[in-house]
Amino acid sequence: MNQGLRISYVVPVHNQEAVLRESVMRLVTRLHDFPGSEALLIENGSTDASIAVCVELAQQLSTEQVGVRVTASAKGMGYALRHGMELASGDLLVLTAADLPFGFTDLDAFLATEPRPRLAIGSKAHPKSHTVIPLRRRIMSGAFGLLRRATLGSGVRDSQGTILLDRAVAHDVLPHLRCSDFLISAEIICWAERAGVTPVEVPVTYVARGASTVSPVRDSLRMAGGLLALRRRLRATPDADLGTERA
Repeated sequence: MNQGLRISYVVPVHNQEAVLRESVMRLVTRLHDFPGSEALLIENGSTDASIAVCVELAQQLSTEQVGVRVTASAKGMGYALRHGMELASGDLLVLTAADLPFGFTDLDAFLATEPRPRLAIGSKAHPKSHTVIPLRRRIMSGAFGLLRRATLGSGVRDSQGTILLDRAVAHDVLPHLRCSDFLISAEIICWAERAGVTPVEVPVTYVARGASTVSPVRDSLRMAGGLLALRRRLRATPDADLGTERA
């Protein structure tokens, strides 16, 4: 049952002027099924007109039924998601990208899962996912997954999809989050796992758009450094410092 469920979509915005209008209008329309929900647009260092578009959309689309809120963070996906998690008021937080890469297939799969997980991942690696991804991206994603599992021991196949988590889990992991970039997703999952929350991967539909901006050498080195730093922090934190109830 979804009756009374309030959803907070946390959407980092960095140079997304071209997709914002369509994405936010689609999002607001979908959230009308969940009165009291909100879209949080977190501008983080754009050099285009993204912030102006965000403000315009908030003025045009925000209602008592579905709020559209605009705020800003330091540059970086990690900063944006952490700030959005601090502000979110919904029962369920959905951490996604401004172009809604999975549409609402991630949300629909989550809502159809019984019992409903406290933490779910819209996973391109799920056996029932339908994806169209260039070979180079698949190779890079696979390599990152192997490196992440070897470094952190997490059994999650795809940590880079949408994250859907209940507010209590979000608030409990938030004090431990440090990553400023895309590794924030893996960090959220690892701290939740450490606290006894079992992530559930759900299927999505995904068609890659545009050329990848990932540099195999530069970004691989950043990944490795970030994962090693996260492993050190996980090992240095006693279980007693984790607030999430073990489940």
